[in-house]
Amino acid sequence: MKEIPGAPLPTMNALRVFEATARHLHFTRAAEELELQQSAVSRYIADLEVALGTPLFERGHRSVTLTAAGEIYHRAVATGLERIASGVRTVADLSEAQRVMVACGPTTSHLFVMPLFSALSRTLGEDVCLRILSMDPDMLWRLDDGEADLVLFFERTEGGSGDWVTVFREAIAPVCSPGFAAAHGEVLARPAGQWGSLPFLRLDRTPQGWSTWHDWFESAGYPDRTPDYTGLGDYLYLLEAAVAGAGLALGWRHFIERHLDAGTLVMAAGGYVETGRCLFGRLTERGRPWPAARRCLEAFGGLVGEETAHG
Repeated sequence: MKEIPGAPLPTMNALRVFEATARHLHFTRAAEELELQQSAVSRYIADLEVALGTPLFERGHRSVTLTAAGEIYHRAVATGLERIASGVRTVADLSEAQRVMVACGPTTSHLFVMPLFSALSRTLGEDVCLRILSMDPDMLWRLDDGEADLVLFFERTEGGSGDWVTVFREAIAPVCSPGFAAAHGEVLARPAGQWGSLPFLRLDRTPQGWSTWHDWFESAGYPDRTPDYTGLGDYLYLLEAAVAGAGLALGWRHFIERHLDAGTLVMAAGGYVETGRCLFGRLTERGRPWPAARRCLEAFGGLVGEETAHG
């Protein structure tokens, strides 16, 4: 067999070990999930770091954290494994069950779709098998219509095929940990224009269609001095940093509800600001002919009582 050009690829086992360790941020838990010895997990990770020439984890006494390189590698590996798993599922025989493949970004999948997965499945019925394809948000705009039946993304593209629904209208607000709110209560009680001394959290790269701090400042007022921003590569990590008290995070209403309900995050000021953007659902060419895919689209449109059909 002709050799694939470029650097040798890690084994599937090594990638699975890395993904589990990065997800749990714990060698022992990854070992338990994969039914391996912890020493085997450590060896796989060490071999990966040698092969890549860079550390993937910062080792602590009881846990580990991802390095910047580790975060990048985790997103790539998690997306790759999900795509492989999706391909396997696509060609697998599902008997008489109907499959609906929904593609969306990892933040939308983790914070919005998965908490509602059981409700969606009940709405669709036992004869429909619902699958989620999590991928980089910017890849959704280049997704081949044959890869999924339904796509969820912020902001509507023009010229797409299929039918559309508005899943929810985007509304944003600054949030922080209760400890951060207590420590900076005097400043937070002032107008946002006087928040320049506070630490802010933001994404290193804003996914296409997402709002930014500037959208919120347009409504609440710009700080009198440019804030110090800490950039993170993933919105899930950004929320965890906010929970840990690292600074103010921009919260999307339907992404932060569980944190607000649990009390791990609190509103830093006022209410939500609507941006005019939306999370849309769109049927692809592959999904358009199938009644199950259309039922799924309608279910997404009614999840938060803001259904708006297009086409």
